[in-house]
Parts: sequence; C-alpha cells; structure tokens
Amino acid sequence: MTDPAPVPGAPTVRRAGAAVATVLLALLTLLAGAGRAAAEPPQDLRDEVTDLAGVLGTGTDDVTAALDELADATPYQLFVVYVATFDGLDAADWADRTAGLSDLGPDDILLAVAVEDRRYQVSVDGAIALTDDDLRVVETEYVEPALSDDDWAGAAVAAAEGYAAVADGGGSGGSSGGSGSGAAPWLVGAGVLGAVGVGGVLLRRRRSATPGPAAVPLRELEQRAGAALVAVDEAVQSSTQELGFAQAQFGTEATRVFEDVLADARATLAAAFAVRQQLDDDERETRDERRAMLGRVLDLCAQADAALDAQKSAFDTLRDLHARAPQVLTDLGLRTEEVAGRLPAARAALDALGATYAPAALESVAGHVDRAAALLDHARTVVAQGTAALDSDRGAAVGLARTAEGCLGQAVALLDAVGRAGDDLAAAPARIDAASASLAADVDDAARLAPDDDAVTAAVYAARAARSAAADPRAAADPLATLAALTTAEERLDGLLAPLRAEEENRARARARLAATLASVRAEIGSVTELVRLDAAVLSAAPRTRLAEAQRLAGEAEALADTDPVGALAHTQHASRLLAEARTLACTEAAIARAAARPDPTPSWSTGGSWGSSSSSGGGWLAGWGGSGGSSSGGGWSSGSSRRSSSSSRRSSSSSSRRSSSSSRRSSSSGRSSGRRGGGGRF
Repeated sequence: MTDPAPVPGAPTVRRAGAAVATVLLALLTLLAGAGRAAAEPPQDLRDEVTDLAGVLGTGTDDVTAALDELADATPYQLFVVYVATFDGLDAADWADRTAGLSDLGPDDILLAVAVEDRRYQVSVDGAIALTDDDLRVVETEYVEPALSDDDWAGAAVAAAEGYAAVADGGGSGGSSGGSGSGAAPWLVGAGVLGAVGVGGVLLRRRRSATPGPAAVPLRELEQRAGAALVAVDEAVQSSTQELGFAQAQFGTEATRVFEDVLADARATLAAAFAVRQQLDDDERETRDERRAMLGRVLDLCAQADAALDAQKSAFDTLRDLHARAPQVLTDLGLRTEEVAGRLPAARAALDALGATYAPAALESVAGHVDRAAALLDHARTVVAQGTAALDSDRGAAVGLARTAEGCLGQAVALLDAVGRAGDDLAAAPARIDAASASLAADVDDAARLAPDDDAVTAAVYAARAARSAAADPRAAADPLATLAALTTAEERLDGLLAPLRAEEENRARARARLAATLASVRAEIGSVTELVRLDAAVLSAAPRTRLAEAQRLAGEAEALADTDPVGALAHTQHASRLLAEARTLACTEAAIARAAARPDPTPSWSTGGSWGSSSSSGGGWLAGWGGSGGSSSGGGWSSGSSRRSSSSSRRSSSSSSRRSSSSSRRSSSSGRSSGRRGGGGRF
C-alpha cells in the first residue's frame, strides 16, 4: 500500500492529544505520589503459586504441575503471583520489589499479573542465562495471548512451557541487553559521541536475531518501530555533530560526501516519521494496514542506519583521532575554559529574565546554566583522564576525547538556548500586537458574514476573551502563552469563516498572514528541536514524530506559498499544533525522568565509537532509559527492557525447598538500580 499523504488543514490529532494527556497524568501521579488505597503491595511470596486475586480456582493444580515440570527439566524455577492491582506502582517496580522481598535467586523467574490493571510483568536476576530475546519470546508468544483471553491459569502454564522451550534452545536467542546507566538523564546525552559506534553493532545484531514484522504481535511491532525511530534519530543527530567537528577541522570540501550521505539519511528518517505520524492521526487503519505501515517504518529506519554505517570507516579515517589525540585533548581543554567563561553572563541573563517573566515562561531553560556547568566540569575531568591515558592506552584517550566533545557541544547548546529565550520573549510583544489586530479583523468579518451563526458567535466570544487577556498587563509575564492563546482563537474563528468568504478574499487573507505565521512556526521548530536534542536521553518517539511532521509541513507550506497560500497557511497551522504537542510531550517526559532519577548527579559515561551508528544497549543517549515509543533500556529493536530490583529482604532459608540454594541477598536500595531484567505490559 502507498502511504497516504496528510491533507492541508487536517483536524488536530485526537490520539496525539490522548498521548499528551496520558503523559501528563503519569507526571502528576509520579510527582504528587497520589495512588490508590493500599490493595496488594509487593509481596513476600511463600509458595510458587500465589493467587491473591482469586482467579485460578481449580486451575491451580495445573499451574503447580507445570511449574514443577519446569523446575525438574531446567535450572529455572518459576513463581507466579496474581493480584487485583499493582497498588499504584509501576509494574516493574512492583515485580522487582516482590522478587527482593521473596529473596528470589539468580535462576528464579517471577511472573506477576494484575488482573484489574490488565498489566503483567516478568522479573529475573540480571545474571540469569536467558537472554532478553528469550524473555521477550516467552512474554509475547506464550504469556500475552493467554492473558488477553483471561486464561489466567493458561498464562502461567504457557510461561512454564515457554521457559522450558527457550532453555532447550527452542526460543529466539540473541544478545542480552541487560545493563543500563545510572546517570542523571539530563547529563547522559553528552556521552553519545563516545558510544554510538559500539551501540550500532549491537543494534544490528539484535535486529537480525529477532523475528520479522509478520512474525511478531502488533503491539511489539509498535514498540520496535518506536525504538527504531529513537535509535536512528539519535544516530543522525550524533553524526550531524561529528560532521560539524570534522568540517571545523578539514573544511566543507573534504567532508562533502559525508554531508550528502547524512542529508539522504535525514530524508529517509523524515519519511519514517511521516508514516508514524499517519498512524497517530484521526484516520483509523486496519490491523493489516498498521502492520504494513509499521514494517515500512522499520525498513526506512534500517535504510538510514545502513547508509550511515557504510561511511563509518571512511569517516574514522578522515578524523584519525588516534593519531591526533594529544592535540585534540589540548584543544578541548582550552575550549572548555572558553565556554566556561560564558557561564556568569548566562546566569546573569537568566536571573534578569526571571525578574521580568513568570516561571512558566522560562520553564524550558530554567536549569540550563547549571546543566552546562556540570557538563563543563565533566569535560575537564575526562580531558585530564584522556591526557593521562595517552601513553598507556591511546584508544581510551580517544574515547575520552569524544566524550569531552559531546559535553562541550551540549553545554554550548544550553547556553545558546538561554540567549535565544531572551530574544524570543523580547520579540513577543510585537507579535502579540499583530496577532491581536488580525484577530480583531476576524471578529469584524464574523459580524458581517455570520451574525446569527451560533458556532461563529461562540468563536467570537472566545476571540474577544483572548484579546482582552492579551491586553491585561499581567499577560506580559508570560507573553509566549498569550501569543499561543491568540493564535488558537484566530485559527478557530478563521476555520468557521473561511467557507463564507469569497475565494480571492481567502487567498488575500492567507497571503497576508502566511509570512508571519510561517516565521513563527520556523522559530518554534528551532526551539522544539533544541528542546528535544537537549533531553534526547529520555524522550520517546512521540515528541520526535510530532516535530518531524511539523518540519515536513513547514517545508510544504514554503513550497506552496506562491501558488496556494490558503493551503500553505493550513499547513503552517497544522504544524503549529503539532509543535505544541511535541513541546508538551518532551517537557513532560523529561520531567518524569528527572523526578524518577536518583539524586546522584555524577554521570556514567561510555567511550569509543564514532560516526553514524545508532545507540543501543551498552551506552549512549539511550542507556538505561526507555520512552513511550517503545525504546527500552535494553535498546535496539526488541521490546525487552532491563529491570532493576529495588529493595532487599531477609527471608528464612526454610521458606521454599525448591528455591535456588544460591539465592543472593539483595542490598537495600532505591531507584531499581541492582540489575534485574524482564519485560511486560498491558494485555
């Protein structure tokens, strides 16, 4: 099937709005700590089968028999627990805490099912011999189908059969993606240049080890597509940054072939994002159509990734950091101090903005100076480490140089963003005046064209309210929010009046508004792009998809400006709505990640690698973090995610005769940091 093209003026996507609402709800729940009344908190399991939900009934004997057969035939022992809800906790946290309280050993597997939440979770020790792909196969091909049919006993029996199958070599094995980074998420991003190469190899291995699109459940295909978009987007962005370093050293002529390859990869990725956005819009596709479109996303991501990887060796030869490491490290040390000299001025500028504008107006840049300072401190540390390693381990010195480059690049972007925020806020009053005047003209047109239309009357009332709010002196505290309210009111009223205006009048009005609207969208694209890049470590495919589609629509609007100003204006308005969604999603996902992160600000950095390889398990911007688009701490194209146990227990050794004798005691900790694995989800 061909990919349907979005139409000008398409309605605002409802599913995108639902995604925003879902993420906002998650943030409010996390930050407020509000949950349901205690129902079934994490359990200290006394038996292999625990049915607190009362759903197994006579099936308990079948489950017990299946678990015993698994324990007799393999090194593994499966524990299953059914509860009504996970007590308001994240499913992985609930399962990992239960595993800790129950003192499960390295070869023990826990399957936890919340029948009312309709969620399940598998939790295993990070040292278990089963790979992430083994776990994923059992979860998606054995457990989920039974749970979807409310076959509670059948799910546990199927799980036992599945683990026996993969233990015997009958599953789809692959590389294990166990470890994640404990770094604060807003600092992990700068390590990307030190990890992309190794990650790309792991990405390709995992991709070849997992079944193709036609062989996996649709939900997993959704997760794979989201993970692929995130991974390749990061590969493109890291390659862009590496190319910038190379152009500064060797000029544009020597790097032209890499620039062309990168442009092609960026265009291919944009096409993948466009298909993903079509899946998020109002038009409902059949399951077969969704499967085909998700397969198209995966194919396009693979093409972009392969194009970049094909140039990796040539790019490494061009830069030859191995030979140039001493000079590069010296230059990086000087550059670090040069950028650090900008900190006082940036901090003063931010303080001055804070004295003029409301906190909401500065939310996107509030912590930028502190983040930049932390990145520069780390750059100093790794430059010193790299210099010390030059004689003993040149490869490590090169990796540290790349890490320092990443730190500096992100620190500069953060400080530049503070300056641009001030410029945007300073320019807002003039834009507000123009928007208010344009809205007043629409109100006059409404009185002339549709004085008795109820819908138009309601839109006029909203327009007058927006203009009145904009005229209030208090609106100056958050001018960008005021401008957004005026824009929304005008789009609503314009949409109602457009059919009533003569065609030439519509074209004239669209032409008059297009330049300013398009300029505003282009500025917002820059702002949201910066926001996404700075918090890339913790963002899913959702905000990236909205941003990519907005960029595409803006490009089409520019192409249509002379011949179809009405269509061009519709494109810019649609792009504006998508950008608002992208900003909300990005800010909310980043806030959730920061609230959930451990307080230790010291990042865990990875080194090694270069141009063009997608981040994956083992390091990079995605290490240890997963987003709603399906990326997990396991990374790559599979949906299995790393789980960390969160708390310890002291359980008597007599609790279970079948339990692993080598069971290790978990030390008390928070933040799920001790290395458990396993996947799960809805059913």
